[in-house]
Amino acid sequence: MPRSGRRRESSSRRSRSSGSRSRSRHRSHSSCHRRRRAYYKIKEKNFWSALCNMISIVIMCTSLAEPKWISLRGGGCQYQCKKDCSCITLDHLGAYQFFYSGRFQSISPSDCSSSGVVEKIYQYGPDTKADVMYNCVTQKAVILMKTIIAFTFIAMGCSLLGFMLDLIGPTKRALKILHRNAIMSIVSVILCVIVNLFCYWMTVEIQWLQKVTKIHTGSKVVVTFDISFYLITAAGAMGVLATALNCLRRYPVHDDSQASEPLMEDYDGMDALLIPPPPPPPSEDAPPPADSTPPPAYSP
Repeated sequence: MPRSGRRRESSSRRSRSSGSRSRSRHRSHSSCHRRRRAYYKIKEKNFWSALCNMISIVIMCTSLAEPKWISLRGGGCQYQCKKDCSCITLDHLGAYQFFYSGRFQSISPSDCSSSGVVEKIYQYGPDTKADVMYNCVTQKAVILMKTIIAFTFIAMGCSLLGFMLDLIGPTKRALKILHRNAIMSIVSVILCVIVNLFCYWMTVEIQWLQKVTKIHTGSKVVVTFDISFYLITAAGAMGVLATALNCLRRYPVHDDSQASEPLMEDYDGMDALLIPPPPPPPSEDAPPPADSTPPPAYSP
């Protein structure tokens, strides 16, 4: 009887100790898993790339606010023409002149300019007299400039998304692919290149009109890019740098996304199943095991 009671107590102690060990192991695994998740999330953040994206956004905003996108010299581009055909020479074109919907006015015999030739009259503001350009842009040039403005805004949105991904350090698989491969920065760079190509196309259209309507016969027409064009180029360069900082960075090899959490928790919970259960306590009527040592002989 005393021996069977000691066996029951030892088996119960073993079961309690095994259960406590499994619970402590589960807690240690879960805490380690949480620390690992926080560590990988910090590893996903890229502050230098976020800084480059933010600088790119600021540069593109400045290019839209800057009044000079294209410089004109020697042509017949003028505005605010009076009845005596005295006009003010316009030496630049900017984005602010194309935010308004605008429209081309019909040419009448009373319309005149200093060059004596009126080919195109474009109203770029609500004022029908002050906000009017003579011989400055064609229909195709207006469409190109409005497209440039739209693509610049889209590029700013892409850079803003890339900036947010760099700061947040996403753990979702789809967002992680966008972040690690710098997809948003690449799209922004491509849009900046397209904006510069459209700007070149617009200068070709405007240069043709300036040659047709130039004031003096022997004057040389010069149509060149101005500061906003170079600001867009600088914004694209910052996007390239942000792309390099994301694509060339070494990220953790093991994917520790949220999709793997249930698997890890299930694995931690199976520790208790892998521990062999304690043997059942022997009953009083059960015969002693064969390999047990026989009790000593009774002596009076």
